[in-house]
Amino acid sequence: MSCVIRIRHLPTNLIVVMSMALCLSTMDARAQEISDIPAAFVDVGIGARPMGMAGAVTARSMGAESIFWNPAGLSGVGTSKQLAVTYGDQMGLIPYSALSGAIRVRGDYALGVGLIHSGDEALTETTVLIGISRAVVATPWLSSTHVVAGAAARTRWASFGNNESTEGQVSGSAFGASFDVGLLVPLIESVTAAVRARDLAGSLTWNSSTQGSYEENVPATLTLGLMVDPRETVSLELDLDKSLRQDNPDRLMIGAEVKIFEIASLRGGYVRALPPGELEEYTLGAGTDIPVGSTAFSVDFAYVFGHLENTMRFSLRIAPGQP
Repeated sequence: MSCVIRIRHLPTNLIVVMSMALCLSTMDARAQEISDIPAAFVDVGIGARPMGMAGAVTARSMGAESIFWNPAGLSGVGTSKQLAVTYGDQMGLIPYSALSGAIRVRGDYALGVGLIHSGDEALTETTVLIGISRAVVATPWLSSTHVVAGAAARTRWASFGNNESTEGQVSGSAFGASFDVGLLVPLIESVTAAVRARDLAGSLTWNSSTQGSYEENVPATLTLGLMVDPRETVSLELDLDKSLRQDNPDRLMIGAEVKIFEIASLRGGYVRALPPGELEEYTLGAGTDIPVGSTAFSVDFAYVFGHLENTMRFSLRIAPGQP
């Protein structure tokens, strides 16, 4: 049964929200369609620092925020712990909030958790991730470095139609689970390669007041990344999202970050579909590090020049016990 038939009895405000999210899912650089369910867990990009570089961060060890991009990057938490909070608003209709945390345990291990919440009573979605990373093998071609592996379990919940109802309104819920895995591989001192597979063995079970219970597969995605640090203050990355479905195009992302006086950063990024299509976006971002005693605070923002509307992201990271 088509999506139009499924949503025709929904109230006007829910139709607007779901229609906007469907547009985002087909045009946003990081969007992911989950079968034929419109607005189902659209990935709008979490974190101001990653989004400032157009999401080209697969090969970076970013600590807490890596739970959303590549679980192997949790190793970037350093010797202590880290907390990150992000907020964004899509078109003034769909608020997105994210919370992530990471901590170093037993030397080579880092643990991370992530929470994404979006929507309102008309359509609410929540995603929870629990991940781990570990240095698994020393690189014989490069001293004092290791290949780092990571994995994360992802669970999703959704609830819709809980606002003030009208006769014939559709309501229901959904639950699903999947797995992410990733690798970071140092090639030479200033070059790191990465691979991430997302939503392996994923599925969603929907329960609708009109359609009953039915299951949908979650399409897996594969991302390859290459990060180059030509100087201590300059970092570049090239990522390729390889589509595993014929109806989705590949995506190429390019990101750059320049550090200024060790306390501030400027970022930029570019993303487009391959072969060239409608998808083409630019991003800008900036951040600053503010040490307060033994705690490091980082404030970041990003601006995405998108097809439907330009959007902004704000993030705050806290790292207690950092020098």
